[in-house]
Amino acid sequence: MIAWIVLTLVALAWAAWLFGGVFKSSNKKVLYSGMLLISSVLSLFIYFKMGAHAELEALSEKHQSLAGLSLVELAEKAQNDEITALEFLTELRLRSEQDPDNKEKWLQLGQIFLRFGEIDEADQAFVRAIDLEPTDASRLQVAQIFLESDDQAAFQRADRHIGLVLMEQPNHEGALLMQGVNQFKQQNYQAAIDYWQRLLDMREPGSQSAQLMREQIARAEHQLKLQQTNNIRVFVDNISELPLEQFSKAFVLVRSYAGGPPVAVRSVALSELEGGVLLTPGDVMLPDVELWQAQDVIVEIRLSIEGIAQPGAGDQFGRTERLDKLTPGEQFHIEINQTVN
Repeated sequence: MIAWIVLTLVALAWAAWLFGGVFKSSNKKVLYSGMLLISSVLSLFIYFKMGAHAELEALSEKHQSLAGLSLVELAEKAQNDEITALEFLTELRLRSEQDPDNKEKWLQLGQIFLRFGEIDEADQAFVRAIDLEPTDASRLQVAQIFLESDDQAAFQRADRHIGLVLMEQPNHEGALLMQGVNQFKQQNYQAAIDYWQRLLDMREPGSQSAQLMREQIARAEHQLKLQQTNNIRVFVDNISELPLEQFSKAFVLVRSYAGGPPVAVRSVALSELEGGVLLTPGDVMLPDVELWQAQDVIVEIRLSIEGIAQPGAGDQFGRTERLDKLTPGEQFHIEINQTVN
């Protein structure tokens, strides 16, 4: 509708220029009034005939039919394909503004978005909840929800919320503990050790809580030693030549040379490519598959525009030649020189 109003104004401006020297002042008013009336009627006619009005009516009817369902029931309908993903997300967006001062509803809404992989939408809902109760506890509650999703992108959002707490209170014990868990989940074991060591230094020596922290640190140290040898590292040789600003995420994969689903996948931020990307047995995707036992494989690295594991048009990638098998500690230097069509 706004577009037609703009077109009407443009038409009037054009008419003023075209006929400005032809009509006298009294006739100009009649001309402008007539053109405005005709343009308005024409806009309304096009609005109804081209379907915009019908689409709004259909949206209103769908909203009314779903209004009696709880968010959980709505999510179940989407999972059972009783409503489309678009209808589901549209209904969530409509509901998000119906009770804007209810923190718990924003949290519930964010959790449902997260359940369906809508990380950005989830974070927006969580931020609205935090705005209603801007406390450290609220931020850590949101971070905990992200950590429970078991998704690398969600872990990064958790990192941001925990980091904001630590910026204000560097010795916040709950934030230090949670950030250690977050780094451990992302396999950043040294970072996890550092956070937990800071927490251990604040514990009473010999206390049960100190013993628990030492156990967590020992677990991270064990994983760090395994990581230093039980991995392959992938470097991008032509990283300085790539338009990284066009992409949102990178994926390192090991897949069978014959095709099929990847054996192992790791998603990383583009900033992590500079020092090489580690791929470990923890990144294996297929059940009952050992990374070091997989045969006839290739190692691939792909820059993704959309930030999803499925290749999309415009993504760029590079890969090794066929490898008999992988060896722990091996390094691969790959040039990204191909584009997904």
